[in-house]
Amino acid sequence: MKSEDIKRSVRVGRQDRRAAGDAPNLGKLARTRDVGLHLSTRRHIHQSHGEGRSRSSMGGGRRRVIQAWLFLLGAAAFVMIGYFIWQWRLPKTRLQENARTATELRSQVTSKFPSPTEAEANSLVNQALAVREVEKVTQYFRIGSATPQAVVDFLKAEDASAKEENNPTHHRWLASMDANGLLLESVMLSTQRQGKPHNRLAMLTPDAAGKWQIDFDAFAHTATPSWHELLENNAPSAQVRVFAIADNYYNGPFRDESQWLCYNISIPDRDDALMAYAKIGSPQAAAMKAIFSSGRRVLRATLEIRRVEGGEPRQFQISRVLAEDWVMGPTLFDERPR
Repeated sequence: MKSEDIKRSVRVGRQDRRAAGDAPNLGKLARTRDVGLHLSTRRHIHQSHGEGRSRSSMGGGRRRVIQAWLFLLGAAAFVMIGYFIWQWRLPKTRLQENARTATELRSQVTSKFPSPTEAEANSLVNQALAVREVEKVTQYFRIGSATPQAVVDFLKAEDASAKEENNPTHHRWLASMDANGLLLESVMLSTQRQGKPHNRLAMLTPDAAGKWQIDFDAFAHTATPSWHELLENNAPSAQVRVFAIADNYYNGPFRDESQWLCYNISIPDRDDALMAYAKIGSPQAAAMKAIFSSGRRVLRATLEIRRVEGGEPRQFQISRVLAEDWVMGPTLFDERPR
């Protein structure tokens, strides 16, 4: 064989041989993912995956915050519901306690002195109102601050006024009205005077021997000194029997409502209305709160009131709470333990 033929055969079989400087022949290559994508496009894809993970994490945080707030709101609602239930039951609890106290007091007293029946109470009141002899007064009346003669004069004046008006008087038995450590039975006498309702409350209480008598000061709405002396002649103080209701008129020396409890006090048989104030933290404020703990809006009370420098003519300070009704007990009401 010729050497040229051999050389040609070698050159033909080495077709992949390349000269210096030629590009390599890589053959067929498999296309990989993202090959050929622009760099900014790939960056955008990676950023999108990162934002997805971030949003997922943020969403979980929001859920936890919302759950925490829902828990707090639920707890607050539970506390508020409990508070309102407690406030709703409180007056009932006080009424039950007052009823138990009255029942205990009544059971202690009635073991000695049985209460009169309705018929007996009405009969006693009629006999008492017919008294015209001074020596008979103490048989039917607990005279208190009055004299027997003053009682007779009052009864005569009431009788004359009733005859002049010529209006019938109606009796209404109110039964037990225990107060101030006393057992009380009451009969309301109602009529008309000068076209207006006129009421007298005959409050009966037993004496040391168990004889039931009308408390004259409660029946006559006694004030010492008189209402005329207090309101027209500007007496500095007085012991008075009034109707009381909570009010909120704060003015003059009583302008600071954080320091005073305010009450509107009205006067039986008169159109006058006064403002009376009890110093917060005082025995008088505690006594007034105790009187109103029954839940009733308008109450009877026996008070000592006095004028205060700079006060309006009808503004008074409550200097003593003498009784929670119109009958004075053996102990002043603001001195009784709470």
